[in-house]
Amino acid sequence: MRLLEKKLAPTNKSFTIYRNQKPCLDEQWHFHKELELIYINKGNGLRFIGDHVAEFNEGELVLVGSNLPHLWKNSPEYYNNLGLTTDSLILQFDPNFLGDTFLQMHESVSLRKLLSKAKNGIEFRNEKVKKEIFKHLVDLQTSQGFESMQTVLQILHKLSIEDDISIFVSSGFSEDINDKDSKRLDKVYQFVLENFHRDIQLSEVAELSYLGISPFCRFFKKRTHKPFSQFLNEVRVGHACKLLITNELSISQITYSCGFNSQTNFNRQFKKIKNVSPRDYQKIHLNRN
Repeated sequence: MRLLEKKLAPTNKSFTIYRNQKPCLDEQWHFHKELELIYINKGNGLRFIGDHVAEFNEGELVLVGSNLPHLWKNSPEYYNNLGLTTDSLILQFDPNFLGDTFLQMHESVSLRKLLSKAKNGIEFRNEKVKKEIFKHLVDLQTSQGFESMQTVLQILHKLSIEDDISIFVSSGFSEDINDKDSKRLDKVYQFVLENFHRDIQLSEVAELSYLGISPFCRFFKKRTHKPFSQFLNEVRVGHACKLLITNELSISQITYSCGFNSQTNFNRQFKKIKNVSPRDYQKIHLNRN
């Protein structure tokens, strides 16, 4: 996933709203100046935001900050012509679209805090709030003039006072753009996404990067703020979460289909990343549905 800076098409509006309805969300790992609020109405897969990797599902609402690298990549079945489609609503706006003066006003304290938190990516978890925001985003597609600005402000206000949230990116994360390093990460990420279900040797990914094993480990940790083994386990656990929710395979089958060599190791890594056992994770989500 080579990291690209995306230059959004200029408009005479202070924000952009659009709906993506297509077979898959297969975009490159990218960043842009504009903040992005995305609601996943249909689709699932893995979410990459800065140094964060996890699964995403329908009904997800996320705010991505300015210049924060991100990618939503669908599960493998979306690329196999099975008739699956995705549906997402996306609102993009410049961090200064209201002007510096407005943001410095006393009444804008909560909004300033929201935009500051967005630098690390925010997931909003309150189901009622997510449904309200989805409706606003739908309405925003057809509203005009000052009415549309009112709707954007309503959305940001509701998000700014919401406290049922998760922050994605570690506080120490910062993306230092380097084209050569991005090409290396591109090869490694794509390789992992295509091969996580089998045993992957460090020598394989090091060779992709034209580095020895020790230099590769130092390079990967410096760029992603985590060891390669942790990243690989996060991708595997992310895929396992989807399989647990669909409830079509046993936990033992899921263990080996996601590349883990034992159920003990799978349980340990899953709980380390999700703070809950695979079986309890499955129960929680099946009961919720």
